[in-house]
Amino acid sequence: MFSYSKISLVFFTLGLSQVVMAEQTNQIERFEVTGSKIKNIDLESASPITTLTADDLALTGISNLEEVLQSLSASAGPAGNATNAYWTSNGYATAQVNLRGMGIKRTLVLLDGKRLVAGGTGANDSPDLNMIPMGLVERIDILKDGASAIYGADAVAGVVNIITKSNFSGAHLSAKVGQSTKKDAENTELNITLGSEFERGHVTVNVNYVDNGNALQSTRNPCPLSESDGKLNCIYSGTTIGGRARLSDGREVQFNQTPNSDGNQFEDYNNTLHGYNWFESLNSYNPMKRLNLATFIDYALSDNVQLNTSLLYANRRSDQIVTPRGFKSIDVASDFVYNPTGQDLTLKRRRNIEVPNPEFYQETDTFQGGVSLSGELNNSWIWQASYNYGRNTGTDGWRYDFDDERVAQTLNGDICSTSKDASIPCGDYFGVGELSEQVINYVTYRREGTGGNQLQSLSFDLSGDITELPAGTLAFATGAVYRKEKGWRNPDAIAMRNGEEDPISGHSNVKEAFLEVSVPLISNAAYADAIKSDIAVRYSDYAHVDAKTTYKIGLTWRVNEQLLLRGVRSSAFRTPTITEQFGGTNVENLITMDPCDGASGDILRNCLSAGVPKGFVQDGSTIRTGVGGNPEIGPETANTITFGFAYQSEAFSATLDYFDIEVDNAINSVSGSNILRLCYSDPNAYQAYCNSFTRDPSTHQITALEKRPMNASNEQVAGLDLNLNFVSTIDGINYRINWDTTRLLKHENTAFSGAETEQLLGKITSDRGSFAKWKSNLSATVALSKWQGTYSVQYIGKAEDENGSGPIGSSVPNIFYHDIQSSYAINAALKLSVGIDNLFDKRPPFLTSWNDANTDVFTYDTVGRRGYLKLDYQF
Repeated sequence: MFSYSKISLVFFTLGLSQVVMAEQTNQIERFEVTGSKIKNIDLESASPITTLTADDLALTGISNLEEVLQSLSASAGPAGNATNAYWTSNGYATAQVNLRGMGIKRTLVLLDGKRLVAGGTGANDSPDLNMIPMGLVERIDILKDGASAIYGADAVAGVVNIITKSNFSGAHLSAKVGQSTKKDAENTELNITLGSEFERGHVTVNVNYVDNGNALQSTRNPCPLSESDGKLNCIYSGTTIGGRARLSDGREVQFNQTPNSDGNQFEDYNNTLHGYNWFESLNSYNPMKRLNLATFIDYALSDNVQLNTSLLYANRRSDQIVTPRGFKSIDVASDFVYNPTGQDLTLKRRRNIEVPNPEFYQETDTFQGGVSLSGELNNSWIWQASYNYGRNTGTDGWRYDFDDERVAQTLNGDICSTSKDASIPCGDYFGVGELSEQVINYVTYRREGTGGNQLQSLSFDLSGDITELPAGTLAFATGAVYRKEKGWRNPDAIAMRNGEEDPISGHSNVKEAFLEVSVPLISNAAYADAIKSDIAVRYSDYAHVDAKTTYKIGLTWRVNEQLLLRGVRSSAFRTPTITEQFGGTNVENLITMDPCDGASGDILRNCLSAGVPKGFVQDGSTIRTGVGGNPEIGPETANTITFGFAYQSEAFSATLDYFDIEVDNAINSVSGSNILRLCYSDPNAYQAYCNSFTRDPSTHQITALEKRPMNASNEQVAGLDLNLNFVSTIDGINYRINWDTTRLLKHENTAFSGAETEQLLGKITSDRGSFAKWKSNLSATVALSKWQGTYSVQYIGKAEDENGSGPIGSSVPNIFYHDIQSSYAINAALKLSVGIDNLFDKRPPFLTSWNDANTDVFTYDTVGRRGYLKLDYQF
């Protein structure tokens, strides 16, 4: 629930802005461009930058920054999951961005050029974009280049800099409602922005509320599918209603699944007859409620010194339905009072539907604030001293989880009793509906964990012009930063006792210094109106890893007024996150493919050599996997190259850029599916992987798997970015066409020295998303008088399943999504907009290596056609 004390504190701070009075000062007209600390009015950048304006965001009709950013052609793979129900590393309902498909940890997110605190429910890896409402955004700069020399660690694949409406004047009210054509996935949003100047400054206030409703997978996908004999057939989970067991004679049996019938009935287990359809208990869209409050105050302390303050608060509440909970396998004696088999057995998989669905729930509170002083020296150099503080706290859990220890007690005839008032009641888990309320109350509990993240930073920047050279002004920027971060996770005490989670606690601090210079080389020459070089170097001294020095060398060559050539060579690095370095072992049921199921060729031979019989079938799609940190892990390093050109005339602009990013000593945690596949492709070369899992000696099913991050891999990504933009007015009609395309040329991953190089180009995966060769977005806007209409098309290229199989799911075709929006200005203050996303209700393609919804939920739309109505009022 929302804390009244927290809301009161925020509104009290907002209110302070109304009583600050003084006289106005002159504004410094230079400003900082994303990708450089040098303040200059020149917008020409050596690095490729894509900018989304507030108008661009409004045309999408979307209420979440993650959904907008992940639809960019430069983005790929899993980011957050505010728009799907699949768990990612920052927890349910978080929202991040993943540039180049290299992972959220390699994309640095900034707010007005400053770092944001990580977000989630404890010891997280990246900011939660839910803390920034769409209505507060003036523009978003996406720097598609490594930028560690400018911004420090983590800017490997690029930087997303979100610029706020901190200087907004007036009042703007926006209200939006929408839902899918299946009458779910409801969306309600209310946004209010107020801004005003006072005697010596300016204040901006923003209040935003979003309520996203639920959408079920079962309304879109009746069951999980698998291909056999060229057809798609339903498959089911081996964790069943009523429970199943392995008897001492080796039989796999299923206990009664028909309520109010013979409770002692059991028969040989058959997945087709007894399996559980888990799609009935999964969301397709994350229900979420979100409240955001923000205030920005600028105040002139004198003619030369400016005070700037900012404070953001976000509360997110989200929940998801989940499959009925189970418990660990337990050995039961033949003479146990409720054992109907007469044999010793292992009760291995039971889905306890006698207990209400234990919904997951999360609540996070995030504060981000900053204060800075800035001014101009007598020589016109600009200085700024700033302090930034961010703190995120979260709670998550689920209702009615099962305590493994207590379940074992209720199945131990030596300590449990069948008497009515027994302190430890004996449990009848053998058949559906047999569990008594007494047993349920004894073995279930409300599982809840807490955690958080904190960020503090002090910085001082100085920039200005050094001298005039024959070709122009020699400019510089320099500064120093001290930053401290910490993260913690306190799991539920019972979960820790049962070995499900370990606590996490860690911190990191860094001292940094940087220098950047802009050197004009040539001006006003033939074929060279101006040639300029940008050089930057940064030294970073971390507490837990070796110090690093990174650099950037950029060149811009303005051939004439229309044509600009540009290129950058830079180094970058990323330090391990709190969880990668300090995380203990946590056990998760992760979707993992066992390659011995349906194996052929070398994999079949190696499976047989390991004792897995021919015809082996994996029992279910998930494997209990231990994940955690590695205290010996170090930073990863990267080298990036970009070069290209920009052309601009009065009505037309075009950019084409080549990018190449190579990461060495990459911090990598190989997915379970790849650990198994590599093991059985070459057991000698990948012996370490073969030692990371165990199989049941009787059933040969994998019972446990462990993966931890390590500095062992190399990753390289290369491709081309193309943007074409056309703006014109003909007979009073305004036209704009924008086309953004990325052609991926390379995406390779080598697990460790001597291992095979995994070719991801043109592949689609179960856990890393799509690496299609082509990804593109085209939008066309027409405006006439009070009317405006926009038609947008998103294209995702075809891809091959990295795990093969087929023929139906071995590849996915080209996919097109069409969106449309129309708006009408009723008067100068009031505008009405209506839109439809996924206009033709395009269904996601079936994928052999699907994770949920029979597809890749990180890449494709799983909700379907949805519409919205939006009202904007300015006063």
